[in-house]
Amino acid sequence: MKFIFTLLLTAIFFSANSQQWKLTGNYSFGAPQQQMAKNIQPIHSLQSGILYQLPKLKQLSLGIELGIGSYARKRIDQTFEFSPGVSSVVPVDYSSNTFNASVQARFDLLKNKYFIIPYINVKGGVYNLFSTVYIDDPNDEGGCHALEQKNIINDNTMYWSAGGGIQIDPGVFCKNSCSKNKGKFLFDIGANVVHGGTVSYINTKHLVDAQTTTDPDGKPLEVKFINVSTQQIHEHTVAQVYTSPLRLVEFRAGIVLVF
Repeated sequence: MKFIFTLLLTAIFFSANSQQWKLTGNYSFGAPQQQMAKNIQPIHSLQSGILYQLPKLKQLSLGIELGIGSYARKRIDQTFEFSPGVSSVVPVDYSSNTFNASVQARFDLLKNKYFIIPYINVKGGVYNLFSTVYIDDPNDEGGCHALEQKNIINDNTMYWSAGGGIQIDPGVFCKNSCSKNKGKFLFDIGANVVHGGTVSYINTKHLVDAQTTTDPDGKPLEVKFINVSTQQIHEHTVAQVYTSPLRLVEFRAGIVLVF
């Protein structure tokens, strides 16, 4: 976080001392690829960034970008058997999210005198996947209770991203009446490929009762329970943990404000 904070202060300093800087905001749809596509749903994210336009090379902008997203939010009943023939049905909440922070560079392929400007961009930084598993207490007093109700699975990796898109000035639809604000507000549409190192996360694509399924490719996430009647401590599986390279295709739609 100290690294990201330093980048943010640097970007703000350069922006404040330049004649033109850009604020970006967009919605992102991240489609998992390869092995990751088997294990998680698409990632829905909101991203925002700041770009500094170089004075001597105005088609090139440098800056940072932050994003937060979600790829699963589900509540299912899990059956936990704590002795032969005796079991408890307990609701379990799964919430899986992402956070990413990166430095970015964007190069406009045309000068800003045009209403539609294609660009290419590259990014690099840290990508974080984290999940929270919350286990309710059972309704029956003789059932087993989780010793730790809230469990967090957290892992991150360095990543890089490359792609491109187009910036569309609304003036293309009203060239005369919008001429005063030309280049100040832009629609932004683009796509990127995202590649990173290996990262661990829980499987949320086909969440089922973890006690009734096993997967040789996954690693069980075990949680300690206690039988309130006998005080016996034992473990139950609440999810499957997978490890694979970070692979996404990211589609974005948003806006750019130019100051």
